[in-house]
Amino acid sequence: MRAVVKAAMSIDELAYTLENISTDQRIAVELLPDSEIVSEAKYVLDLFVNPSQAHINHEALLGDEGPEQRTWARKQVKQLKAFIKKYQ
Repeated sequence: MRAVVKAAMSIDELAYTLENISTDQRIAVELLPDSEIVSEAKYVLDLFVNPSQAHINHEALLGDEGPEQRTWARKQVKQLKAFIKKYQ
């Protein structure tokens, strides 16, 4: 498995998104281009940090979904930023 795929699949929300894309396109996640994986990582990060998205992930980051979800969301954001920095 390519390093970018392995790293992406270790991030909960990114893995979920990539698995959905994989199912929709009927292609294995491992066959998705690196550029598409990084693009999806940016999109998922935006769902957490951009208030205009009005997404539940943003609410989790703000703590509206409880302290456990806030901790989880912060970890996701940290992982996504590191992933994007490394692979873009």
